[in-house]
Amino acid sequence: MIRESIVITTDLKKKPHIVPMGIIFKKNKIIISPFIPSQTYLNLKDNPYAVINFTEDVNIFVDALLGKKKFKIKPTKKIKSFYLNNALTYLEVKITKFIEDKIRPKFECEILKETSLNSFKGFNRAQLSVIEAAILVSRINIISMQKIKKEINYLKIAIDKTAGKNEKIAWKKLIKKINNKK
Repeated sequence: MIRESIVITTDLKKKPHIVPMGIIFKKNKIIISPFIPSQTYLNLKDNPYAVINFTEDVNIFVDALLGKKKFKIKPTKKIKSFYLNNALTYLEVKITKFIEDKIRPKFECEILKETSLNSFKGFNRAQLSVIEAAILVSRINIISMQKIKKEINYLKIAIDKTAGKNEKIAWKKLIKKINNKK
């Protein structure tokens, strides 16, 4: 099962790198599978720890995807890293196995500590649409623009019907990115 999350890795100088990423949950293992080249990949090779954050704030997914560097973060307790200030839950993980691949290697992890800060109330359809649109934007150079626009048009139905202020802001950022790709 893949769960959408915000992953925080740190370099050797403890500088955080924050990205949206689908994390694979497989029995007792968690698998982080970043693309090569990426800062996440480099950080995990140098520092075998990460923090997996779960949040309802879709703007964090969008802002991290679009390159925002500054987020409200706090230090973790078990490992020397950070978690999102408004995470609902975060997992502090350690890499236990590396599986090489030329495109998307896998880092198998064990959970060292799980911290729940708030309860999850569930996503509405607009939040799910923003996350799906963010995934499309993250693949803007590998999926045809025709396919992206077709899927965006379908996802927009949920935005129009169920979006609150936060979702509308996130949606506009993604549409701007798509429109600037032309």
